[in-house]
Amino acid sequence: MDIAAPTEQFFSAETREALAEASRRLAERLQAHTEALLAMTGDEEHTALYDQNAALEELVESWNDAVFEHTGTAPLLLEDSTDDEDDEEVEQDHVISVVSRFDLRVVDLDALLEAGRAAQERHPAELEEGEKEPVGSAEQAIYEISREVGEAWFELPGIEMVAGARAYVVPEYPFEPLDADAEDVVTELIAPNGVATHAETWASLYE
Repeated sequence: MDIAAPTEQFFSAETREALAEASRRLAERLQAHTEALLAMTGDEEHTALYDQNAALEELVESWNDAVFEHTGTAPLLLEDSTDDEDDEEVEQDHVISVVSRFDLRVVDLDALLEAGRAAQERHPAELEEGEKEPVGSAEQAIYEISREVGEAWFELPGIEMVAGARAYVVPEYPFEPLDADAEDVVTELIAPNGVATHAETWASLYE
């Protein structure tokens, strides 16, 4: 399918002469290109073939441009290498992935549950009336406290830190961002491919 320019006056003497010259040069180059390819046996350096292809490609583009200048249509749908280069130069979003893990030991479950229940009362979850889930496990107590104060791994009542680690990763593009709506969130808690710029680790003093 031809690419057509907006309606203008083409077919001038200058564009006619330019198209004739572009066609002559392309025909000569195409013949030379064909002869060079037929003479090849496969033992030549690949650079020789690349040079032949590049020379022909340049003249094809020039001929295509000359046809457009003369008629307002482009017979060949050629890829625009300039656009490709511009796309590569577009700055990627600056994304940092922070991945962490903390292993905790429960040493006083009653104290932990009490703190979890108090946190839930101060900051109840956005649930329908009557759906408040009783704090009956260490996991939920830690969840309720974290909802209120953030990552309080070192200050949780009734808890000792076994070990912890956090890494800051600059992902390599293209990369799959974390899917917050994934059915299995655990599978999302891994560091993406990229460069770890900083890392922190903690270990229990009681080990």
